[in-house]
Amino acid sequence: MKKDSLMEKPDRVVNSLAAGLALFAVGFWAVAAPAQVQTETKKVAKPAAGASSTSSATPAHPAPAAAPAAPAADPNGPKLVLPEDKKDVGVVAKGEAIKHAFVVKNAGKSDLHITDVKPSCGCTVPDFDKVIKPGAEGKITLTVDTKNFQGPISKTALVISDDPTTPQVTLFLSANVKPYVEANPFGFFRIQALTGESATSELVITSDEPDFKPSKAEVTQSFLKVSMVPVAEKDRVAGKNPNQYKLTLTTASDAPEGLLGGYVKVTTGLKKQPEFDIAISGYIKPTISISPMTVNFGNFDPKGDAVKRNVMLVNNNLKNETFSVTKAATSVPGITAEVVSLDKARVQVVLTVDQKMKKGVFDGELTIKTNDAAKGEIKLPIKGVIL
Repeated sequence: MKKDSLMEKPDRVVNSLAAGLALFAVGFWAVAAPAQVQTETKKVAKPAAGASSTSSATPAHPAPAAAPAAPAADPNGPKLVLPEDKKDVGVVAKGEAIKHAFVVKNAGKSDLHITDVKPSCGCTVPDFDKVIKPGAEGKITLTVDTKNFQGPISKTALVISDDPTTPQVTLFLSANVKPYVEANPFGFFRIQALTGESATSELVITSDEPDFKPSKAEVTQSFLKVSMVPVAEKDRVAGKNPNQYKLTLTTASDAPEGLLGGYVKVTTGLKKQPEFDIAISGYIKPTISISPMTVNFGNFDPKGDAVKRNVMLVNNNLKNETFSVTKAATSVPGITAEVVSLDKARVQVVLTVDQKMKKGVFDGELTIKTNDAAKGEIKLPIKGVIL
């Protein structure tokens, strides 16, 4: 038996080696096969010129999708034609309106309808013919206000029509805005004041034009006044033409609270720029800031926690160092007012509702008295509904 087992061992070894070589061959073929296939693919000859290929292989890159076709022109429809879509009007004086009419032709066989013209800027105003007959022409007029511009400008307007092939086109209008008159040190008046006070702002206007001789300056607001005088030699702006004029803008003590706006219009005597507009920017600040300006209790039930509302008063007048609220009262029975001083500049008025107030709507007034000269008495509305 031992002899037989010894004789079987070489056979087992041979069989094991054969199995190992078989596995190695299979693995080698798995790795080499793709490369061989790829090599064989490269060796395929290109079809001869003029021969058709019957290969069903998928191309490496799919063909790009075809672009969507443009809308077909209606031979009986309208056709918008612009002989000119861009216009440069050259140099214009600041403040002078730029106005140009673009011609629009209808080369179609039915009416052309211009439904809208949309400027890119609020400074541009369009005017246009809405219907243009076949073979006829119309106009689109653009007017640009140049008051707030200086130097090269370009404005556009989008034209919308019922031309099926060209439903939208853009017009371009450009110019070089030149200020023949300049304001120094700024191009506008700036004023800040408190209620009841008067304030002033000064500018000097100059020009290099020989016929510059301002004759009049005016402002439309009744609470503003403007004066104009030649500038004395010692007060002239350096580096500018010596022909200079000083403008002084003054607010009256009764000027309304809030933002100031508008223009001062100067008659210059210049042919190139007969009028010169100077913008006004300012703010009349109240001597006392009040918040809120209306006391609204809304809908409520007075029973339970006390219902209160607060009114804050802030002193903006630094000259009134002893600011105070001397009295506060309401015209609504059952609502009391209490004055609480928070610091030197702030006072709070606290309104409290009596829990025994009857149901229904109330509408009254809160009267606050102060030691401020401009706002000695302040009246605020009070309203609400008791459920």
